[in-house]
Amino acid sequence: MTEINEHICVISMGYPTDDNPVFTFVDQLVCALADLGVKCSVISPQSITKSITRGVKLNPTVWSKKTKNNHIIDIYQPKFISFSEIKVFGFELGQVLYDFFFERAVKKAYKTMKEKPKLLYGHFWNCGFVAAAIGCQEKLPVYVACGEGELIIRESFLRRKRRLLECINGVISVSTENKAESIKLELADEEKIIVIPNAVDQSKFYKMDKNEARVSLGFSEDDFIIAYTGWFSQRKGSRRVSEAIKKLDNVKSVFIGSEEDSPTPKYTPDCEGILFCGRLPHQDIVKYLNCADVFVLPTLAEGCCNSIVEAMACGLPIISSDLPCNDDILDENNSIRIDPQSVDEIADAIRFLKDSPDKCHKMAEASLQLASQLTIDKRARKIFDYIMQNK
Repeated sequence: MTEINEHICVISMGYPTDDNPVFTFVDQLVCALADLGVKCSVISPQSITKSITRGVKLNPTVWSKKTKNNHIIDIYQPKFISFSEIKVFGFELGQVLYDFFFERAVKKAYKTMKEKPKLLYGHFWNCGFVAAAIGCQEKLPVYVACGEGELIIRESFLRRKRRLLECINGVISVSTENKAESIKLELADEEKIIVIPNAVDQSKFYKMDKNEARVSLGFSEDDFIIAYTGWFSQRKGSRRVSEAIKKLDNVKSVFIGSEEDSPTPKYTPDCEGILFCGRLPHQDIVKYLNCADVFVLPTLAEGCCNSIVEAMACGLPIISSDLPCNDDILDENNSIRIDPQSVDEIADAIRFLKDSPDKCHKMAEASLQLASQLTIDKRARKIFDYIMQNK
């Protein structure tokens, strides 16, 4: 691979390890950019507070990893203290303090970098503003990845930071809806935003023989199995899927995920026939998806859902929301779009595909065909080309 004379520093709120597989989509993009021959580094501060309250193991402050093509990525993870839950007379003091200490940690890590980057890439708008603050001072090009499930920026924050928007060279949005939201919030003009949907690493998510996958996990070859991947939360819809399954006969399920910052299991599924329920190492998810007949995710809000793209790459028909967040990756050929709040519609869609094996097969083929265009290598190339054209 020819080395490209560029050094991109990605600023992110999280970075995955084997012990804590968060923000895997950031890692996949960084690795794909590095394997194009681009020098890549990451700054991802880690909260001491969250480590204590949630029992998450802290990573070294500086560490490195190799990509599949043996390119080295340097990861800087300075520690900071967060108070995001503190409110004073309704004022979100904790969030203000979180923003302050997070930005300070990023700036300190940037100063310690022996080899300074040639451009900055903020993953999501909060990190984009931090990247812009550094970019303005260091006279570096700045790009922002817009992919939030819910694009909410406090007015007080935006008033203080709006001047930094002039330092942003371009925005990579994962969906047409995210682009529209960014324009509505006056974060960027239309000509500064490109839409490049999320993608999948097809070396990790791919079609396997369904029966072989089921036998290896001890599942029956004759069952009809639905799969769900995501936080067990109201937004993602784990309990709505569970309630829908209760209305059906002879449906088994796999729920991959965990509760999202909840002290009680409010959204953990409780239907009968659950074959697996819990977290998995990211590399193990592919086998469980390949055991399924259908993927179901009645999400209420997304940027562009990585779990859906991963399921498509495994050859699954999709049942998901009829909301605009899915418009760039789902159509009538590979999915049934439902009202995500309606348990009855979710149940009817599962029942229809269970009773229509030919239709189920055709939708599975359509998912595979579309996923073949949504690969992380192609996405990384599109993003890099866009950056080079707009420096």
